[in-house]
Amino acid sequence: MSDAKRTDGKFLLGFFIGGLIGALTIFFLGTKEGKKTGKLIREKGEDIIDDVQEKIGELENKGKELVREGESIKEKMLDSLEDKKDEITGNAAEKLESALAHIEALQEHGRQTTANLRKRIFKNLPKKT
Repeated sequence: MSDAKRTDGKFLLGFFIGGLIGALTIFFLGTKEGKKTGKLIREKGEDIIDDVQEKIGELENKGKELVREGESIKEKMLDSLEDKKDEITGNAAEKLESALAHIEALQEHGRQTTANLRKRIFKNLPKKT
């Protein structure tokens, strides 16, 4: 029984939509007002399509411009990063050189201290013959 109600509902809906389409067709094709309304709707539709196409063109141009700007920014960033890399590398090399020089100075100081201690400690000892 429920299948029959569904079928009846679908039939009635289809019948209603078909009648509506038929009435609109008769109005637009069969009457002067309908022809004027159809022409007006077509003109408005064409205007809307033209406006949409114009907006799409503008958006495409803006998109291309944004891509160009993005590429320019990318190049500037790469150049800046390259400069920073060189600067950081130079600073790191200077600090490493300074640290190595300090280590060498500490090593030399250690050698001198060791030599002085040997002189003090072994100065009073008799020499072996």
